[in-house]
Amino acid sequence: MQYEHFDCDIRDGIAHIRLIGPDAPLPAAMCDEFVDLLLRLQDDNAVRVLLVTDGDNSFDLQTNLDSIAEARCSEGDFGPVAADLDQARKVVTMIQDLAKPVVTATRGDVRGAGLGFFLAADVRLAGRGATFTAPDMAAGLMPEWGLTFTLPRLLGPGRCLEFLWSGRTLGAAEALQIGLIDRVLADEGWDDDLATFVERLAHLPQPMVRLTKLAARLRAGVSVILR
Repeated sequence: MQYEHFDCDIRDGIAHIRLIGPDAPLPAAMCDEFVDLLLRLQDDNAVRVLLVTDGDNSFDLQTNLDSIAEARCSEGDFGPVAADLDQARKVVTMIQDLAKPVVTATRGDVRGAGLGFFLAADVRLAGRGATFTAPDMAAGLMPEWGLTFTLPRLLGPGRCLEFLWSGRTLGAAEALQIGLIDRVLADEGWDDDLATFVERLAHLPQPMVRLTKLAARLRAGVSVILR
């Protein structure tokens, strides 16, 4: 499957989804595409696992403040902005509610709204050189893409607030230590280690995979409807 901002190649039960360029997409521009992609993949019996990686671009999705200001001036309210935020929430909710496991993996810089996209997955893997930066709150906007929901559950309230308020960038080692990501893979064995993990997922009994995803999310206090 080919989209403007993603490509998707299905092999051996794994949907390999890559962000493609040449430029990093604006969050609103990629939401419709990714919703369409998820709807297709959830009904595709050939797909057992979704792997989302940074291909041409890293998970670097920045809010376009100029477009928000223009929309406010032309529409007289924040209606268009609210619609974009609703679509972003839909993407995050669909990822979390999907019955099939979703894995995100990066060796790049995860920033802004891209952090919410990356963290929505069931398992988050990173290379040693990866970095993680929350949206800049100096702009006066609440963090998007489910971050105020996801971050407290991963980090706890205090670490969540420190991360959001400080504006600092975390390296992969610290991100692993505090629970932002689940595993750091060595760069020299990146492709092999990543393939080993997702291939194992694809060959596990799928009813058990779905039930363990449901149980883990319910245990974490997350209300889900696995599709």
